[in-house]
Amino acid sequence: MIYSVVMSSPASAYDEIQVYDMSINQPGQFALEMHSNYVINGRKQAVYNGELPPDGILAFTPEFSYGWSDHIEFGLYLPMSISPNKGTTLLDDAKIRVKWLNADNPELFFGLNTEIGLVPRRYSEQPVGMEIRPIIGHYSGDWLVAFNPSLQLDLTGPSQVPVLAPGLKITHQAIENIHVGIEHYADFGQFSHFSSGNQQSHTTYLVSDISLGNYRLHVGVGHGWTAPSDEWTLKVILGGIPFTELLNPTRWGS
Repeated sequence: MIYSVVMSSPASAYDEIQVYDMSINQPGQFALEMHSNYVINGRKQAVYNGELPPDGILAFTPEFSYGWSDHIEFGLYLPMSISPNKGTTLLDDAKIRVKWLNADNPELFFGLNTEIGLVPRRYSEQPVGMEIRPIIGHYSGDWLVAFNPSLQLDLTGPSQVPVLAPGLKITHQAIENIHVGIEHYADFGQFSHFSSGNQQSHTTYLVSDISLGNYRLHVGVGHGWTAPSDEWTLKVILGGIPFTELLNPTRWGS
């Protein structure tokens, strides 16, 4: 949805719905990941002046990434969204990220992802947002468990108290190269005063991860359990798209 499943978060993930796991580019590797999300049935009323309610929004984000070293990766998001009801296509500013990840031992991987970017008013009352996303998890081949206790905050608003917006992913290998499982995303509100239960956002996705050679296909359908959550959302991520060759001048020689 280039919309967050966590609608009240100040620096909401309007460009992706994803739990970060042990994936990281190799040193010197450029890659492209395409995120696409569609709010099948979501909130139809704006919560502040200038907001675009998520219902019916189709959003897609190319995410460019580069492996700096074995443990450091840089990324750039260029989100876009389409409102079928209005027939408009919108560019949604941009965001950069830096990820440090230690997955030398997949049975216990850990890291930290930091993002900062401009956020359109149709998604946030504040124009600059930041996310600090710890990464911790376990991968055994059959099972993957990843937890991101993310902190999101406005950098331009009256309050810089972070919002706790964790994400959890648990998948199991069903057949070779296919994992299935669940993801859960929540927004508990600001640390200074967590929201009451019915004002928190909680959305659970049934997901599948499919390995197609060097490519990765992620598909999920999510259901929101509380009033601030969108009722049904569909998401698709195509990852592992290489384009290092396109940046190599020798490729275009004789």
